[in-house]
Amino acid sequence: MLALLRKTLTAFVLLAAGLALVPAYATGCNGAAPTPAPLDGRQAIAAALDGVDAAAFTDLGRSIWIGTADGETLYAESPDVPRPAASSIKTAYLVEFFSDRADALDEPVPGAVDVVGNPDHPAIVHFDADTQAEIQEHLETATARTVGRHMIRGTGVSNPVYNAAANLVTAFLGGPPELTGRIQARHPDYAGIDSRRYMLAARDVTGDNTATAGSLAAVLAAVARGDVPGVSAGTHEAMRDILFLEDTGDGRHFYKGGSLNSNPITRVLSGYYAVPGEPAGRELVYAFMAEIPGPESVAPGDLEAGDAGRRLQDHLEDLRAAALPAARHWLDSREGSE
Repeated sequence: MLALLRKTLTAFVLLAAGLALVPAYATGCNGAAPTPAPLDGRQAIAAALDGVDAAAFTDLGRSIWIGTADGETLYAESPDVPRPAASSIKTAYLVEFFSDRADALDEPVPGAVDVVGNPDHPAIVHFDADTQAEIQEHLETATARTVGRHMIRGTGVSNPVYNAAANLVTAFLGGPPELTGRIQARHPDYAGIDSRRYMLAARDVTGDNTATAGSLAAVLAAVARGDVPGVSAGTHEAMRDILFLEDTGDGRHFYKGGSLNSNPITRVLSGYYAVPGEPAGRELVYAFMAEIPGPESVAPGDLEAGDAGRRLQDHLEDLRAAALPAARHWLDSREGSE
């Protein structure tokens, strides 16, 4: 009787063990690969970024911040490393300029002639005489709103005028050091933004204009939410009107980029997507920054700086195209969960 009981118990244990192994066998045996665990949101974004080939760059420095306008970080890579900002820094300039001129956006900028009409002013001294005349023609009597649009969008004006508009703003606000002080005093999250030179002036004399991906994103997020400290609702709307780039299938795209073809060659993509009907704070904010020491950092060799810059631009755009859909999918999937 005891022997029979032992046999019965053994058979029961083996049966139970076999049943427990069925799921593992179904997914991991008989030549079938085990089903991998689903990636979480950050892993999915990282995997998307890793899928973009960067082998052409032998010495690439990059920073990335992706998150929501309410401040949630979805992905961050070296977000606090200062890098050349190029024209992406102009978003912070726009905030300070429009805050100062909030009640006079459609009036000329006081003292503009003393800046753009003075060939020796540090804002325009590095332009030749013909270019200075062009700058004066477009900016001397332009309204603050027009100067802001020229500075951000540059539509319908030359590259020198596009950058001289930022220089007029910088001079109006006291010069690079004073502008830096204003920006950093606006909010602690903007402390990574430093204005050290006028646009298109030498980068190695007073220092380059720099920003961190986190600080660029912080300014854009506050503009998207409409709560930049000390800025009215109407002024926010005026800034968004200028930063708006286009309507896309992913929402309304607000954007400011930047590029430099002198060493270090620099490209910046920064902006946010707002889906109509979604509440403030839900906007998908991003900042991609990249720099390389020079054309020799891109294979194959013998590239001109402009060609190297275009390859760097393409690379950043590929990173953005890979990462933002993964970030949006994560947000949407969380929104639909219990």
